[in-house]
Amino acid sequence: MKRWIFGAVLVLLGACMSAPPPTYRELEQMANRQQGEAIARPPPDTCHMSEHQGLIGAAGAGIDPATLPAGARVICFGCMATMDFRADRLTLQLGPDGKVASMRCG
Repeated sequence: MKRWIFGAVLVLLGACMSAPPPTYRELEQMANRQQGEAIARPPPDTCHMSEHQGLIGAAGAGIDPATLPAGARVICFGCMATMDFRADRLTLQLGPDGKVASMRCG
């Protein structure tokens, strides 16, 4: 019985050690494939932006703050804003005509 177990262990070790390590080219190809998959994946909607897509093109002055999530901000065209990033904050950017031009999480 001990000989059989010892033989099985040797066979398993031989199988594990017989595969050559990946080359640098193969590692680079794996990294590029993983990076491509990560880029193709849509970012998470942490600020519930998809629920407010209907505001694009709406007049900034007509937006009811009660309809926006807590902590949301509206930035007028050409106005300065802090660059701190908060993934749960909805940011609406107004265009030169005073309408919502874009929105993002942050």
